[in-house]
Amino acid sequence: MYRTSAIVVFAAVAVMIAADLLRIFLSRGFSLPEQKAARGSHLLRLLRIGINMAGLACLAAVAATGFLPVFTRQPSLSGNLLMAHVTTAGGFAVAGVAVALVWVSRNRFAQADSKNAQPDTATHRGNLFGGVLLRKVSFWIALASAVPTLATALLAMFPLASPIQQQELLEVHRICALLLAAAAILFAYSALATAWQGHGK
Repeated sequence: MYRTSAIVVFAAVAVMIAADLLRIFLSRGFSLPEQKAARGSHLLRLLRIGINMAGLACLAAVAATGFLPVFTRQPSLSGNLLMAHVTTAGGFAVAGVAVALVWVSRNRFAQADSKNAQPDTATHRGNLFGGVLLRKVSFWIALASAVPTLATALLAMFPLASPIQQQELLEVHRICALLLAAAAILFAYSALATAWQGHGK
């Protein structure tokens, strides 16, 4: 059941991204958007890029080690793969906090977001897929789901819960991790898309 849910969720994410890439191509063709002048110092921009790249790498590592058993029909996460998952999860937690600090102020909701959800045929801006609104929504979903994902994993490591409760913690962890992965992928894509299209405020 969980494997089917994971396939459906990731397939839906892939379809959303593919549809938006097609929209961008049809609206712009091969032409590149006009680039706005970069804000802030060069050092701060490099730091933000480094944090974003580290966060993306850690997400890829923790997702790969966590979902590999699901897609390869392995009975459980164990052995070297479990050790790799726990190790990368620690790096993801640190990188996730850094990414959240970088993006939290830019993803506050404002009254203009309701207008951004409506497509503008003249500028091709503000569409939900790949737009600022999707970036903000997916950011907060990822942030909210990261808390129970990490909390349930930590609680399961201590002999405080009964075997039945540990199974329940694992189920909550798996559900929240799937939501986190899907939201994080959409956030990463929409952040890149809005920056590339020149309206990534």
